Amino acid sequence: MKRSDIRKIIREEFVNELQLMSEAFADPIASKLNKLGGLDNRWKSFWQASANTYDIAWDKVPKGSFRKVANATQAKKGMAFYVVTTRKDNPYRSSQWSDRTIYPGVLAVAIDNKIQYFQEAGGTRYKRGQMKIGAKKTGYRSSSPSDAVGKGGRGMLMIKKLADLADKIYVFDLESYRGGTSALKAKRADLKSGADDFRDHKKWKQANIQRYKAMLNDKVGSRDQVDKMVGEIVKMANDSVGQAMTLPKVGQYGDLMATISGKEVALKDITREMNNALDYYSRYIRSENEDAAFLKKYPEYAKEEPTRHSVEARKDAALSIRKILTDFKRGNVRW
Repeated sequence: MKRSDIRKIIREEFVNELQLMSEAFADPIASKLNKLGGLDNRWKSFWQASANTYDIAWDKVPKGSFRKVANATQAKKGMAFYVVTTRKDNPYRSSQWSDRTIYPGVLAVAIDNKIQYFQEAGGTRYKRGQMKIGAKKTGYRSSSPSDAVGKGGRGMLMIKKLADLADKIYVFDLESYRGGTSALKAKRADLKSGADDFRDHKKWKQANIQRYKAMLNDKVGSRDQVDKMVGEIVKMANDSVGQAMTLPKVGQYGDLMATISGKEVALKDITREMNNALDYYSRYIRSENEDAAFLKKYPEYAKEEPTRHSVEARKDAALSIRKILTDFKRGNVRW
């Protein structure tokens, strides 16, 4: 086989891989950045290199992990993407060899305000599967402008200049998602939140549903709105846990995070409130059953109203359940 044929096959496989990766992005901004250009060049994939460096499962990073920021000051923390959307002259051209024109694409990537460069790995410079990214190296085998991630070249690779040139800046919360590849299975095996043990979130979901249905079966009175409210709470909690377990994310204070009604909250707060709702529901049913048992034993009191104490107890339980459901629907779940 000719060398040109081998190169053609490699090129085709590389393009196919990029297309598959683009389709796999759950976050639309990540997909957009990939298509813009500037992140994959000279057989070196940014997505693969950054995954090698930070152990990120890019295909499992959910929607909302990337956000647009107004300026470079807001991009000092995390992984920042400086993007050019319109063709423009290069005001920082320093010589006839510098780029005269800047074309649309990802100009550069910075992590914690440090511009990123492709780094050698395993002693083989052009093996894309082993490539990593990092801050600029100096001295022996120092990084050159041509090693920079993105389309930015000589004269542009300073944060101040990038901020001036970029039409848009996007930031990815790196700390929340690093370690998402090899550590994912280990995290799923041992994740805990409060008193709940998430060794298998599907079994946890089934256990909650069975717990709720068991309470319904124990109820001897008529069905009412309280049943429906508790059912909604259980469903919303189960959905949030399932989503959170797809890719565990750790928040600012070390808590596992989940999304409910579009807002990100601590997973332990969701499960705690769901357990509280089931506890209130258990009290509600117990109070109803006690009144029903009393009337069965003493039918002569059937025409009389239940004791004030039992009515107030059920009312308080129902109000507490309704508040939890309202908080869930508003995403207002806090300790």
